[in-house]
Amino acid sequence: MCSLSSTPLKVAQVVRRFAFEEWGGTENVVWSTSNALLRQGVESEIIATAACAAPGQEMRDGVSIRRFPYVYPYFPLSAEKKLVLDKKGGNPISPALYRHLRCGDFDVYHIHTLGRMAQMARQAALSNGRPYIMSFHGGLLDVPDEEQQKMTQPLRGTLRWGGLVDRVLGWRRDPVLDAAGVICVGANELSALQEQYPGKRVIYLPNGVDVEAMRRPSNLLLRSHLDIPPERRILLCISRIDYQKNQKLLVELTAQCRAANEDVHLLLIGPVSVPSYYDELKKLAADLGVSEFLTVVPGAEPGGELIRAAYQQSDVFLLPSLHEPFGIVALEAWSCGLPVIASRVGGLQHLVHDGEDGLLCDPRQLNDWVHALAALRQPSLREALVQGGNKSVSDYSWERISLRLLDFYREVLGA
Repeated sequence: MCSLSSTPLKVAQVVRRFAFEEWGGTENVVWSTSNALLRQGVESEIIATAACAAPGQEMRDGVSIRRFPYVYPYFPLSAEKKLVLDKKGGNPISPALYRHLRCGDFDVYHIHTLGRMAQMARQAALSNGRPYIMSFHGGLLDVPDEEQQKMTQPLRGTLRWGGLVDRVLGWRRDPVLDAAGVICVGANELSALQEQYPGKRVIYLPNGVDVEAMRRPSNLLLRSHLDIPPERRILLCISRIDYQKNQKLLVELTAQCRAANEDVHLLLIGPVSVPSYYDELKKLAADLGVSEFLTVVPGAEPGGELIRAAYQQSDVFLLPSLHEPFGIVALEAWSCGLPVIASRVGGLQHLVHDGEDGLLCDPRQLNDWVHALAALRQPSLREALVQGGNKSVSDYSWERISLRLLDFYREVLGA
């Protein structure tokens, strides 16, 4: 018999994977809001597959994290291809995870993923008579077709038996239709989702940042630690190494700067979610003769000493994503007084105000980035952007975001 009540409010935070070593925007949001909600007396349990992590329960900072065994319904599937799916785009089945969701004493189910994970959480919530809400973190409406094709590439030549499971279990229904509410982190998606789901409660709830933590001075000497000469300007990008993030453009930008006798160094920090893209990036740097002016740190502790040092001691932050629903890293850069140049795409074009708190560029036009970087040599513009970023970031504290999220939970519960 399943227990169905709890005091205080208890929320199941359902995410496809949750690994501190493979950090991304979704993990950041789930972790940060869970901690902020805990300070409001709300208990969250983060529930994920064991992708990129070990199965079992972990307690960290008062938050329970449970990870469950899973399977991808494709045959044959090599270990290499399975790892590719773990890192990006996997659509798993996990009976153990479903049983936990079904028998947990949750008041609200908060689904941060799509596919079968969303279907399992939906079915558990409906079976228990509990509301569920869905958050869209990944640019649901603006993922380029080219990227969709790349994500499904590991499945070519496999027998896909998951479709039979989906039909038998009734997992073909759009999970949004039964959701008590929908959250989008990208302002560009709000009106489109409201139009697509008329009558559904859809809200825009941006991501946040811990400004105080980001501004805590780092004792790490970044250039010395990474063997970067002290006189070089550091061009920083913190994001997953992934074709979506478009770091190859930054390698080309570095080559352009070096050809113009500008002493710059490109620093990329983030987990490698697409190993083949990482290989392409390194080959491009070698072909352009800038390998010695490129440093890649394939993963670092979120909010740790190295991340803070990078933001605090670099010269400019660059985010050339091909699509981006929000861009938490822009908030982190602003927190540390670092000027931001970002792509004019998705949620970024609503977050960054061109010429006020950052500069926006076309992610497919290298010359845009060359000109923007050159413009930052003007002390007056640089100072204006830094001041603008400092002002903008004040609206995005996790405490403020979590209070709005708690109000939404109460709304769907009818409190």
